[in-house]
Amino acid sequence: MKFKHILVPALLVLSARVLAEPTPPIKVETSNQVHPAGTRYVTVVVTSLDDSINVENIDVNRGNCRIDNQKYLSSKNKETILPATLHYGQSVRVSFYNNCVASEVVVTTDKGGWRYTYH
Repeated sequence: MKFKHILVPALLVLSARVLAEPTPPIKVETSNQVHPAGTRYVTVVVTSLDDSINVENIDVNRGNCRIDNQKYLSSKNKETILPATLHYGQSVRVSFYNNCVASEVVVTTDKGGWRYTYH
């Protein structure tokens, strides 16, 4: 009888851990900005909380915001910001245009994808 009293709570604890959502290995900060010309844009900063992670893509408002993925303004250099490999504490910053205010941000990495919603 005592065995049942110990087994049931132990199974509940184990099942809760299995069903719990994993902690993202990244921190995401989103800020809505207004350009001096009056158009709105979004800045997303992704910071690694893991020893090494590859940020493959960032999507704002299901692709309705245009990503500024060019690393340099020079048209000759086609180097992009993403994908980016980050080590613990390093960040990548990307801006999104098309008169946007962030409602949803999806960050895709080599360790999974995470969705952040703002209301």
